[in-house]
Amino acid sequence: MSDAIRSTTSIILVTYNKLDYTKQCVESIRRHTQKGCYELIIVDNGSTDGTVDWATNESDIIVIDNGSNAGFPKGCNQGLAAASGELLMLLNNDTIVTPGWLDGLKRCLLSDERIGAVGPVTNSASYWTTIPVTYKTIEEMELFASALHAIPDKTRWEERVKLVGYCLLMKREAWERVGPFDECFGIGNFEDDDYCLRLRMAGYRLLLCGDTFIHHFGSVSFSSEPELFRQTFNNNANVFRVKWGFDPGEATYIRMDFSTVIQRESHEYRREDSSILEIGCGCGATILHLLKQFPAAKWYGVERNELAARVAEASGITVFRSNEPEDWTLPAEGLDGILIGDAHAYGTPQSMKRLVSLLRPGGWIIGCFANRYYFENIRQYLDPTNVKAQRQAAIQYTKQQVNQLFTQSGFAYVKVTLAEHKPQEHLDYIRLLEQVTNEMISDELTAAYLLVYGRVASSVQEQEPEAVVTPAEPGRVHDREGKSLEDVNVQKIEPAAALKAMKREMPSPERQELLKEQNDVQFTGERLVVNQAVKQSYNSVYHEHMRRYEFAGTRVNGLRVLDAACGAGYGSAMLKQAGAAEVIGIDVDRVSLELAERDYGSGGVSFVKGDVLRLPFEDEAFDAVVSFETIEHVASGADFIKETARVLKAGGLFIVSTPNRTVTNTHIYFEERPFNEHHRFEYRTAELIGELVQHYAVEAVYGQNAFDDSLFPAMRWLRQTNGIAPGRGKEHKRAWTPDELIPLHLLKSAEPMYVVALCRKTKGLQA
Repeated sequence: MSDAIRSTTSIILVTYNKLDYTKQCVESIRRHTQKGCYELIIVDNGSTDGTVDWATNESDIIVIDNGSNAGFPKGCNQGLAAASGELLMLLNNDTIVTPGWLDGLKRCLLSDERIGAVGPVTNSASYWTTIPVTYKTIEEMELFASALHAIPDKTRWEERVKLVGYCLLMKREAWERVGPFDECFGIGNFEDDDYCLRLRMAGYRLLLCGDTFIHHFGSVSFSSEPELFRQTFNNNANVFRVKWGFDPGEATYIRMDFSTVIQRESHEYRREDSSILEIGCGCGATILHLLKQFPAAKWYGVERNELAARVAEASGITVFRSNEPEDWTLPAEGLDGILIGDAHAYGTPQSMKRLVSLLRPGGWIIGCFANRYYFENIRQYLDPTNVKAQRQAAIQYTKQQVNQLFTQSGFAYVKVTLAEHKPQEHLDYIRLLEQVTNEMISDELTAAYLLVYGRVASSVQEQEPEAVVTPAEPGRVHDREGKSLEDVNVQKIEPAAALKAMKREMPSPERQELLKEQNDVQFTGERLVVNQAVKQSYNSVYHEHMRRYEFAGTRVNGLRVLDAACGAGYGSAMLKQAGAAEVIGIDVDRVSLELAERDYGSGGVSFVKGDVLRLPFEDEAFDAVVSFETIEHVASGADFIKETARVLKAGGLFIVSTPNRTVTNTHIYFEERPFNEHHRFEYRTAELIGELVQHYAVEAVYGQNAFDDSLFPAMRWLRQTNGIAPGRGKEHKRAWTPDELIPLHLLKSAEPMYVVALCRKTKGLQA
């Protein structure tokens, strides 16, 4: 045995009751660790079960008695300060060590001067330190571990951004350089995350030793106080966020699913000499995991959080702080691969094509998209109390959408993988959704997200997407938690069909060319603006608004139009471009109007500040009034309608839209305030028409974003109460068309989320 392996190790146990576990742990240390090469220190945090008395009577244990619960981080600091060893081991008292455990950890720790800390694999712990086990007794466990230790295997060592503190072996020099554990984490949780990132920032590597195993019972100190554990976990997670500026789970997350898909799809393509970029790389955890697959790759990352970026840079990753591809300094020959965790940010062909342009021939992109048809997403979307439903839907996708997106973006090969997640307690709900949802999406109900792999052509001959491939026995990969993923067949989409299918999802080239983007204006959720952020993150909302103005544009040719509550002004510009003789936009917000004038105020388009309940115009001044998503914001809808009629000529056109309370706030009365704090009230369709006919002849009513009645829990309950099957025949169900305007007479047993009414001021009618 080398002198390095013989280095003295100080083993520190911080205890709080659970004496039986402590005795079992200490006994396993004595049995499986060479005498004379370690010292054993117990720091007790006020145990009441005799732990201190027992430990004090053990000749080989140094005892530090705090008399009360000083917290796990402080206990670690006390033990580390008292330690005399060249190596320092923090070990939970709910572990059982195994033959060769310490030698295996030392072998890895001392193999490279850059390594600051190491940890073993186990049967029960977080952060992918768990391996499958077959043992049922302590004896079987020791045999299992011995077989794993029998042949030291460096190929099973893996560099990590962080290790789990149940068993952590450190070099003294690393501890002295980084300093003590942060005691702001109180009695414990996330202090090991914090310490590992500090080790990384100090330039040290952290390795998980896949050839060394110990048994871990797991959280026995907290098991008798679950509420305390929950509160401590949540509080300390927030302490971590405040300190580092990012979530402790998100920035250190390892995309095991990405690794599996790459291994399955990219084969041996440029493994030895490749350049790969991860957008949203966090602290570089996924990249470190992929080093095994791409040991000689040049890695790049995009990360806006400064501390996370610095942790990633400590791993040798070139990190860019900007989200704009123009700011990235990449190899002239192009990238071999791109990983995108939150791929909805690139959810248009235009954005995705910018990334495709960075690839060399044969390069690939893997993107993760939230699945719109996942049962939890459907349930949240249909919850009438969920005011964020539209925003959520805007960043969720279907298989068809992501296939179209990747095909439109120029990939020669596209494959979608469903990530499965089947919580047993929700199976009844899933079966219910399967009854009310089109059978073609039933497989997607249990998939939380979609992994999309796209590869560009490697030659001129490979320009068209590959033909449909449906394996007889689909392969299986694994998601974030190790659960299986289901492959979805490769899709070939003909260009014409793809363009037709994309019409409702992506803006037309004409729309994009004519509408100036306001990329210096932030969308707050109420006043829509046309910019890249909205198109990428609020795709559905964007298209709903665009479709309304396009609809109005077909009816205002040659007319003088008032755009009431014009907001950012893009709609006024669209109406003029559609052929209106003149458009005046009015709004109460001065800042929006200044920006509207700057970007859209020319050639027959002007903007005026004013209140739509007191329009600063003479009677019969306009041929048409257009007002979308306005009426619900004013104090009196009836007064607003009356005022629009006043400024319209006889026979003038009024086009108005508003949310339908039957869908958006089913459970409230008209006089009650909607959950959207910006809305004063919301109409049902009949209530809106009842107001309109006081001053207008209603020529047509359209529904937008229509939902089949069978999707509403109240309807299903009523049917079941009356002994009727709650479901509906699929031939009668209305397919979901989010932004399409559907004539109301075609909506049978379906309710639209938004109502658009086309009205005409009756000739001779007095306002």
